[in-house]
Amino acid sequence: MKFIADLHIHSRYSRATSKQLDPEHLSLWGQKKGIAVVGTGDFTHPAWLKELKEKLTPAAPGLYRLKPELEKATKDQVPKACECKVLFMLSVEISCIYKKDGKTRKLHHLILMPDFESAERLNHKLEAIGNITSDGRPILGLDSRDLLEVVLEADERSFFIPAHIWTPWFSLFGSKSGFDHIEECFGDLCGYIHALETGLSSDPPMNRLLSALDGYILVSNSDAHSPSKLGREANLFDTELDYYSMVKAMAEGTGFMGTIEFFPEEGKYHLDGHRKCGVRLDPYETRQNHGLCPECGKPLTVGVLHRVFELADRDKPVLSKDFVSLIPLTEILSEILRCGSGSKKVAAEYVALLHNLGPELFILMDAPLESIEKQGGPLLREAIERMRGGRVIREAGFDGEYGRIRLFEDHEIVSLKGQAALFQRAEDRGRRSGTPTLEKVTRRTGLAVRKKAKAEVGNIDPILDPLNKEQRNAVTSGGGHMLVKAGPGTGKTMTLTHRIAYLLREGLASPEQILALTFTRKAAQEMRSRLERLVGESLCDRLNISTFHSLCLEMLKEQREKTGLPWPLVLCGESDSLLLSNKILSDFTGRRPGLTRFRRALYEYKLHGGHYEGGRFSGVGKELLERYRLHLEQLGMVDLDDLEVETFRLLERHEGVRRVYGSRYKWIFVDEYQDTNPVQAAMVKMLVKAGGGNLFAIGDPDQAIYGFRGADVTSFYRFLEDFPGAAIITLKRSYRSTNKILQASASVLGMGEALESQVGEGDNVFTAPCGTEAEEAEMIVETIERLMGGVSYFSLDSGRVDSSSGSESLSFGDFAVLYRLNSQATALKEALERRGIPFIVSGDVPLIEHFPVNVVWRFL
Repeated sequence: MKFIADLHIHSRYSRATSKQLDPEHLSLWGQKKGIAVVGTGDFTHPAWLKELKEKLTPAAPGLYRLKPELEKATKDQVPKACECKVLFMLSVEISCIYKKDGKTRKLHHLILMPDFESAERLNHKLEAIGNITSDGRPILGLDSRDLLEVVLEADERSFFIPAHIWTPWFSLFGSKSGFDHIEECFGDLCGYIHALETGLSSDPPMNRLLSALDGYILVSNSDAHSPSKLGREANLFDTELDYYSMVKAMAEGTGFMGTIEFFPEEGKYHLDGHRKCGVRLDPYETRQNHGLCPECGKPLTVGVLHRVFELADRDKPVLSKDFVSLIPLTEILSEILRCGSGSKKVAAEYVALLHNLGPELFILMDAPLESIEKQGGPLLREAIERMRGGRVIREAGFDGEYGRIRLFEDHEIVSLKGQAALFQRAEDRGRRSGTPTLEKVTRRTGLAVRKKAKAEVGNIDPILDPLNKEQRNAVTSGGGHMLVKAGPGTGKTMTLTHRIAYLLREGLASPEQILALTFTRKAAQEMRSRLERLVGESLCDRLNISTFHSLCLEMLKEQREKTGLPWPLVLCGESDSLLLSNKILSDFTGRRPGLTRFRRALYEYKLHGGHYEGGRFSGVGKELLERYRLHLEQLGMVDLDDLEVETFRLLERHEGVRRVYGSRYKWIFVDEYQDTNPVQAAMVKMLVKAGGGNLFAIGDPDQAIYGFRGADVTSFYRFLEDFPGAAIITLKRSYRSTNKILQASASVLGMGEALESQVGEGDNVFTAPCGTEAEEAEMIVETIERLMGGVSYFSLDSGRVDSSSGSESLSFGDFAVLYRLNSQATALKEALERRGIPFIVSGDVPLIEHFPVNVVWRFL
């Protein structure tokens, strides 16, 4: 059975699409066009999928149709000559934006599924990866190869087609963000790619200049953003009318007859150019201008024709399937009637032709010329005859500007419709307005030249060679106490870990003598990972790299007979402690303090054993604090503050215990020393004094931001007083920030001297005055889009992003948005979701507070 299919479209849930993109209008326009199978588009969007399930019913294996009552409701709007059955195939286009091989890749892919169950399985997998609810065409920060794997895991019957493969942005071979070879993109899963979508700006002869594409079926679809655009490109089948036969035809070729194409010059990206300057160039002219706009000097957008010839390895195409190039009927009528294609006059003529002749694609391809002349007049006959013969006037599109395909010169339209001169053949009228022919550009454009570079790395001392002078002084100094002041990006963790590695290598310390303390498990793991690379896993396993809380728990377990604490110790985590605090406060009938103030008072209360002159702690009465203590005792638990306070008391009261641990750890390292609270600093001091050990503390008082948790930066400033004779070393070279950033931060902090940047001068630091949080969020999102060169076609077509702006090396993972309070994130999240930009909120809710982790960890 011969039929036409258009499988790549969108719903009204995609950005910049018609509100009429619903199943009813798609069926209506499918009949007007003469299309038997239409893709649903956008099945990843929950609301659209729900609507499809409500309005469609199975019609053939893997295909659906409108429910009878809906077909009946739209029947009166369909011209009698166009009435036919329109079936739907589940489809979606997904945008992948990610970094690979040092370049940001932006690719779109068309995915077909055989049933709702498989679509829902895929949606379930994708919603765990990114946001699929903000746009019908979701944007994922996912490698194309990994997306293909996810699709195949959802259903092996799925069909995956790289979409509009030549478009400068968002395509497999795009000049801005694509690859040179399919294998680079899909790797070991290349064998699952069987078909490629040509896109509006290329046609089969252009694609068949690449022998690498010989093994793939070329498909074409409209990518319609409104129902009336259906079928502007489509596919010709001669198979059974079901999903499996169609997919087999697109994979093997049998039953796939060819494609309906735009004239490629009409596509928005056929030639090179710069839309803002009105500059349109062919590939040869672009090379002569070194890829720059001759008007403004900015980079040109390299179009599809140029990119094809960069990769081509043939002078002449080798075609395997038929194709036909068409002009939409409304555009032909617009030229003849000399009015807009959306005018009422054109619409009336269009409907009349459909009533009298049949569907649009039949009129354009197959209707007898005599019938066309009878119903539409001699000028329409001449126009369609010229189109069928390829005798058109081409003004090629460039840089997002649609081209124009005309059938008549201006003076011909003025002539009377019946004059013979109007119908004079002009075989040479096919190429006008400087648009190059395929053969012309082939002769003038060479194939791409690829270069490779190799770098050699010599042998180095992994411990000392990476260090600068100040870092090396800190690492190689002898015994004694040392305080290292290390600003942001100066290599704080590297200096600390290399100091440990140096002591071990030189035999100055044994692994069991080293205690390295930090504040989070993540920081402890990072320290351990670096040391494993420096000294090996077996040696690293003998080191005690721990958080303060883990060390306290270890000591309390080993000395439990001296603590008087219940056993076994059941730890009340921070989240549970906060819940208990809120409960105590909510149940209190008197004047309640704020949560932060209550928590600070609780720490003081525990530290002083509940005894304090006046019976109040930070202005909070003892009675309220006692309620918390009693609740915790009734639960048989201790909280994190108890770990520190009880360990402090253990060391303070038992000299023998101090000596045991002080003698065990002769070399103590403390990371982020500015964030120690008085209890932690006192414990470190007791251990060092008791064992005569060496303390190496590193941090930056200008980064002391945890005062609300009890941290006290005075411990940093009092270091020489606590540890007389200690050496002080300052790391001055920053490997993280540019000089502009360091100068700005020094000014804000009132520092006399800024750190020395090792990464260059950098760009200026800009401030943006915004009136509201919403305005600020929109400014941030627009800046991200601009710097990336756009994240969707809407970014480019709307003019929000200049085609010459942005960087080919920037991806979503290269941007970070910082804010002080979680409450400030709401407006940012909403703005990012509106644009369909994927994001991750770091630290919003700790993993331990997510179900089921918040339950399971209590049993560990």
